[in-house]
Amino acid sequence: MRTDASWERFGKHDPYFGVLSDSRYKSSRLTEEAKEEFFRTGSDYVRGILSTIHDHIDAQYVPVRALDFGCGVGRIVVPLAAIAQEVVGVDVSPSMLAEARRNCAARSIHNVTLVASNDDLDAVEGSYDFIHSFIVFQHIPTKRGEIIFQKLLAHLADGGVCVSHFTYANARLLGQLFQWVKRLPLGANVGNLLRGRQFTYPQMEMNSYNLNRLLGLVQKNHALNVYCEFTDHGGYLGVQLYFKKRAR
Repeated sequence: MRTDASWERFGKHDPYFGVLSDSRYKSSRLTEEAKEEFFRTGSDYVRGILSTIHDHIDAQYVPVRALDFGCGVGRIVVPLAAIAQEVVGVDVSPSMLAEARRNCAARSIHNVTLVASNDDLDAVEGSYDFIHSFIVFQHIPTKRGEIIFQKLLAHLADGGVCVSHFTYANARLLGQLFQWVKRLPLGANVGNLLRGRQFTYPQMEMNSYNLNRLLGLVQKNHALNVYCEFTDHGGYLGVQLYFKKRAR
C-alpha cells in the first residue's frame, strides 16, 4: 500500500529522520554523536512512560514480554530490552528492521526479536504484558489503523498494560492546507520542491483519529482504567493513552 511503500523508502534512504523528523537525523548529516543522542531520546522516553504507568496505572508494574509496534530502527526497542525479559519489534519496512537488527547487534542485545508487520499482524505470536506504539498510527490511514489497533489489543495479556499514541487534529491552518494539497495529483511532489527536497521524496502521511471510536475499542477490550496525556507535534494534536487490561 502507498503508506507502506513510503516507509520502506524512508527505511532505505533516511531511516532515523523517518522516526524523528529532526534535521540532525537526516542521513546526509547523521553523525555518531547525533545517533547516540537519538537513542538517548528513546531511553529518556521509556523512563518517562514507565514513570507515568507507576503514577497512574500500576505502581508495581514491570514489563516482562513487550511489543513495540512501528519499531523503526529500534529507538524504543533498545531501552526496553534492558528492562523486559523479551522484546518484539514490529515494523512494515524491511530496511528499518535491518537497521534495528544492526543497532541491537552493535549493543550485544540478544533478547529482541524483529518481525515484519501487516494488517493482520501474522508474524506476531502469543500475548504480551506490555504493548506500545508512539508516533506511528498517525501515519496509517484511520480505517487501517483501527483494525491494526484491535489486532494489537487481541495480543494484550490479562493484567497487561498498553501505551498507544494517536493524533486527532491539526491545529495549524497552513498544515491543513498542505495536507489537502498533498492529496492533489503531484501535489506532494511540488511540496517537496518547495521544501528543497527531491521531487520523489517520500511523504509522511498524517491522519486524525476519532477519539470516541478509539476509547470504545479500549473499553471493549476490558480496560481496567485509562490515563490520557495530550501531545503536540508541530501543531498535530494527539493523545497518549495508557491503560491496563482487567485480569479475568
